[in-house]
Amino acid sequence: MSSVGLDVSRADGPAKIRGAAQYAADIELPGMLFVKALRSAYPHAKILRVEASKAEKLPGVVAVLTRDDLKGKNAFFGPVVKDQPVLAIDRVRYAGEVIAAVAAEARDIAEEALDLIEVDYEPMPAVYDLLEAMKPEAPVLHVDRTKAQSFPAKSGFRLQDEGNVLSRYHVEDGDVAVGFGESDEIFEDVYTSPKIQHAHIEPHATVAYWEPSGKLVLYTSTQTPSSIRTQLAELLGLPQSMVRVIVPFVGGGYGAKTHPRLEPLAALIARKAHRPVQWVLTREEVFLTAHCQAAVVKIKTGVKRDGTIVARQVEAVYDIGAYALTSTNTGRNGGEVSGGPYRIKHQDLTTYCVYTNTPPTGPYRGFGVPQVCWAYESQMDDIARRLSIDPLELRLKNLVREGDPFVTGHNLVSVGISDCARRAAEAIGWQRGAEQAPRALSGKVRGKGMAVMIKTTMTPSNSSALVRLNTDGSAVLLTSSVEIGQGTLTSLAQIVAEELGLSVEHVSVTFPDTDVTPFDQSTSSSRTVFTMGGAARQAAHQIRQQLLEIGARVLEANVEDLQLINGFLEVKGVPDKRRSIPQLFQARYGAAVGNMVGTFDNQTSGGLDPTTGKGKGSVFYFLSACAAEVEVDTDTGKITVQQVITAVDAGKAINPRLCHMQNEGSMIMSLGSSLFEEMVFDNGQPINSTFLEYMPPSMEDHPKKFQSLLVETPHPEGPYGAKGVGEAGLGPIEPAIGNALANALNGIRVKDLPLRPDRVLAAVQSAKEHGV
Repeated sequence: MSSVGLDVSRADGPAKIRGAAQYAADIELPGMLFVKALRSAYPHAKILRVEASKAEKLPGVVAVLTRDDLKGKNAFFGPVVKDQPVLAIDRVRYAGEVIAAVAAEARDIAEEALDLIEVDYEPMPAVYDLLEAMKPEAPVLHVDRTKAQSFPAKSGFRLQDEGNVLSRYHVEDGDVAVGFGESDEIFEDVYTSPKIQHAHIEPHATVAYWEPSGKLVLYTSTQTPSSIRTQLAELLGLPQSMVRVIVPFVGGGYGAKTHPRLEPLAALIARKAHRPVQWVLTREEVFLTAHCQAAVVKIKTGVKRDGTIVARQVEAVYDIGAYALTSTNTGRNGGEVSGGPYRIKHQDLTTYCVYTNTPPTGPYRGFGVPQVCWAYESQMDDIARRLSIDPLELRLKNLVREGDPFVTGHNLVSVGISDCARRAAEAIGWQRGAEQAPRALSGKVRGKGMAVMIKTTMTPSNSSALVRLNTDGSAVLLTSSVEIGQGTLTSLAQIVAEELGLSVEHVSVTFPDTDVTPFDQSTSSSRTVFTMGGAARQAAHQIRQQLLEIGARVLEANVEDLQLINGFLEVKGVPDKRRSIPQLFQARYGAAVGNMVGTFDNQTSGGLDPTTGKGKGSVFYFLSACAAEVEVDTDTGKITVQQVITAVDAGKAINPRLCHMQNEGSMIMSLGSSLFEEMVFDNGQPINSTFLEYMPPSMEDHPKKFQSLLVETPHPEGPYGAKGVGEAGLGPIEPAIGNALANALNGIRVKDLPLRPDRVLAAVQSAKEHGV
């Protein structure tokens, strides 16, 4: 291959290095106003009065948006359930919910105006704990649950009618009662994961204005321009053709920017002000806008003494915060793989999504899977220890293989997970049979651990691409996929270049503009290379066929004897018998004019039955392994990560360097959630909403050695065999570090993330007191 599989330099690199990359917050329009939002100090309260007249009279204030502006209008939105108002109407459901917004000539004027808005509240009982929220006597956040127009038929989950449980997903295979009866050993554990922040560097930002024609235009930092257009059109009662969404560079998203966050309010206040507006969040506001779901996972596993897993039952509960967004999908995604990447005859897997009076959550890198992976992979090591089986051998004995049926009922393809496990173990110097050997619990001790993961991608989904070949042999790919730092502009160009026999430098990829670029469901779920890449390849293939047909006539050769190389069409084995692309245009049109165009709509099939949980859960699966080595100070509880090795099945790495960078990014994110990161609340009030207090990992916390390994098990439906990799490396890192800690501490297990020093010390002290 001439383009695919090469470490092509990033197309977006020069602009970013030079500081020339333009983000949403850099957009400046004539007459633009600046938006600031008034937020609730109460986690749950009725709104009795909102009085904004004083703010409206402040010089420099152009518009104030309150609930009064929403009377008689469609005020609610949501991709699954329309439960979120543009701003609070009758009550607030979390501390930090927007009550009013001001658009002013300057940010400081808007800030001053917020202090002039008067709000009277009637505090209401609130619920912050996800398990407490499930109880019948808990305060109910939402009574009405209206489905969105885009609600999927094969959602896999079932909406619940009352209480705070929004949705339930369930799938089973075999009979777990029988399986537990046949088991020699049974393990029952509960594991927890906290709320964590996406911590993208660029905050949420939006610029909105209305054209004289009544068309809404937004420049916004989003991962889903097509979806934003759809939901805004539905909210505002407009045809989709009257909503235009343009996406410049996006400074990281990790799922936080997959849904409308600022866009609905920005659109409404821009309409009221009759001027463009810009709304950029502060870091504290970002913490109030989106984060990852906390989870409690109960897992029960039955095994034979030889290590065969016979039965597994999982019940996972996700805290989705005050509003739904697509947390229902998060629960389903976690649920269908909560048994892990193992061949288990009897499984019973259930997940719940639960409202609480905390800020709304949303997709987070891994999309509900890291929470369950933390549980099943931590327990796997405890099973290995009790059975005196090496943890690697236990996994290899039970891991899924090519063609195995999954719990959802379809057969797996492109399964390289055993290779991932072996290669990660080899790279870290795994000593079979020795990693769980006893150690003295004094001073600093070391341990190695490993874990594996399986994850789904968005299925079904749709991506459309248009490729335009110019007369000089350059090509443009029109796509609504978003460059969020993962290298989309580069990898998609490589796919088109490969199909057309061009150099990558001769292929450009557009930024999304829904007036121009075709539909793409979402730049999330690490689906872009597989789904949009597949669409781009097929669109380019149509042009390829046109070139071959012209060349066959001009060169008097059979199509199958021709090849495209470096911008020329030549006869195989006769390189001098060739034509350039401009010459082929001349042969077709009589002059080097016009374009050749290819388009393709890539619709992946699948979905899960909401009653049985069965079906095709994923068009491809992420499969990965991680091995880690840690040093823990038994006197302080501090963990120092020495090594992290990740091995990911990429199918075919379109750009290996970009894949390695994704794996390294996953490692750093998961390192933080393993050791430090958690959002802390006091009666619903967030108390660590800055990076200084939240403590993402610093350079000092990085492992002394990190290695990314790529396994290539081509997928028959992926472009050139490729699968997504963006999230694959994330899930197994937390349990690998947790297992390394447990092995360093003679099996002492910390089941709650993050692995803070105080938790480690408490576990060590408890073990010493009990003579462990």
